Amino acid sequence: MSESNAKTILITIDLEDWFQVENLRTHFPHSIWHSCQLRVEESTAKLLEKLAEHHIRATFFILGWTAERVPHLVKQIASSGHEIASHGYRHQLCTSLSERQLEEDLRKSKVLLEDLAGKRVSGYRAPSFSITARLVKLLKKLHFSYDSSFNSFCMHGRYGKLDGSWLPVGPVLLMNESGLYEIPISNVSLFHRTIPWGGGGYFRLYPLSLFNWGVKRILGKKGAFIFYCHPWEFDPGQPRVKGLRPDLGFRHYVNISRNLEKLSSFIRAFSFCSFLTCSEFIHGKSEMCPRNE
Repeated sequence: MSESNAKTILITIDLEDWFQVENLRTHFPHSIWHSCQLRVEESTAKLLEKLAEHHIRATFFILGWTAERVPHLVKQIASSGHEIASHGYRHQLCTSLSERQLEEDLRKSKVLLEDLAGKRVSGYRAPSFSITARLVKLLKKLHFSYDSSFNSFCMHGRYGKLDGSWLPVGPVLLMNESGLYEIPISNVSLFHRTIPWGGGGYFRLYPLSLFNWGVKRILGKKGAFIFYCHPWEFDPGQPRVKGLRPDLGFRHYVNISRNLEKLSSFIRAFSFCSFLTCSEFIHGKSEMCPRNE
């Protein structure tokens, strides 16, 4: 095993269904979600099987609306040893909500997920990484321990920004004055530019050899890599939406049919940590994570 492969890689999964993606919002507004075909159980099952095969435990940032429809899936994820975290309730950008609306969204999802998982929900990830200073304040008020919403790639219009009050406290951890921890998405820094690399559509788009090169580069500099994906990215049978803008259609569907095989190859190329829980790592109750062998 190479030195870079011996570093820590954490898998995070934003659990939402195919029609809940922001790129499809004009075709699937919240008002018609109830009439859409739920496919999240089948696609999540593929991921759970793959994670179990390699003895990897992940963090699932789960959408509250979806959890209400498939509560047994949330319980299955929790009973399999994975961490349950919040992705909000209705996948609305934090920047689009008033403070009252945002607090209601956060609270509703947290209470729902804690009831289903039978344990405290410590972590949160904002839809489309739309972090704001107001969000940070509310997360602390609602007793979250950490957030994983910051994406340093600045050329995406939906991604939010952090203010200057955060200080590094570890290889991938930041903390602000309120004591809330931030686990940023991993990106490549090259020639003073930030290149998106954490996963999602970028994982589907980049050739695997190139993606693995970037992961090794990040591991060498940071000692840890945060990978994210969505269950719908492993569902080639999902409905094909007609009339999408070409760029949105490309971003949603590119290489979906080969993505599960690609994930398998990615997992085989590295030693992943078992993601005990972010909260255990943050509060120093365990080492970063024991490796899977």
